[in-house]
Amino acid sequence: MAIRFGVYSGDSLAVERILSRRLAELGEVERVTLFGDQVELGELLSQLSAMGLFGGERALIVRRADSLVSSERLTQVLRDGPPPGTALFFLGEKLVGPLARLAEEALHFPAPTGRELRALAGELLTEAGLPVHPFLVELLAEACGGDTLRLAREVEKLSLWRGEKLSRSTIPQLLFFAEPTPYAFLDAVGERRLSAALAELKKLLVSGWDPFRLFFVLLAHVRTLLAARAAWEGNRRPAGPDWLVRRRLAQARRFSLKELVELLARLQELDVRIKTGRVTPEGALYLFTLSLVP
Repeated sequence: MAIRFGVYSGDSLAVERILSRRLAELGEVERVTLFGDQVELGELLSQLSAMGLFGGERALIVRRADSLVSSERLTQVLRDGPPPGTALFFLGEKLVGPLARLAEEALHFPAPTGRELRALAGELLTEAGLPVHPFLVELLAEACGGDTLRLAREVEKLSLWRGEKLSRSTIPQLLFFAEPTPYAFLDAVGERRLSAALAELKKLLVSGWDPFRLFFVLLAHVRTLLAARAAWEGNRRPAGPDWLVRRRLAQARRFSLKELVELLARLQELDVRIKTGRVTPEGALYLFTLSLVP
């Protein structure tokens, strides 16, 4: 039987993975996400009592829920579990107390280190259909700096080259060892947040990122979004494990297929302009980012 009331905290990637499994077990349900540090208790209680779209099942996901777990009123309301037709999941850094004790499943995941981190790297590589070489596992463990979400992003990036023959000396160049990483910039681009994308781009360039290399990281990102959107529109599942597919589709669905084709064409045109000296790589990055305005 699927879990309908879960409380999960600790390591961010572990929390996301368990949530993904629990949602998959529920099947096709309406998903509603709230943030515990932004929502009033009354709004949360109202959402709990709301009916699903067309009367169907709902999954209510409350992120950053640490400030809510000590609420006596919420505990009282949930003493007999969530209402029929609604599954409820609380996520946070450390969720303990009466609310966790009421849940069907309450799990806390310590951040993996050392051998556990390397085992996780191997597991993510396997899920992404990539070879698990000790050399690659060690590189990933070093590149992620102990951050498991970053580890997942590094594996996600490596998956772009699945099937390619890469030399041992090339692989380290594909991983991001430097700070800051470009992930916040890529996410802002994929989520069409222009101000954030411009701010993150400036931060990367000021920090010393090679704009030419960053341009091709951006190009690869847009290609993956286009492939994910095309698969989704063709009623096909995009390639990759659930955690990777979910990330790509969440951004790809913010664009139409036509828009993504146009963005890729724009990048290819800018690439030609860079190579012919008509625009600098830094200028191309800014021109493309500004073009995200609908």
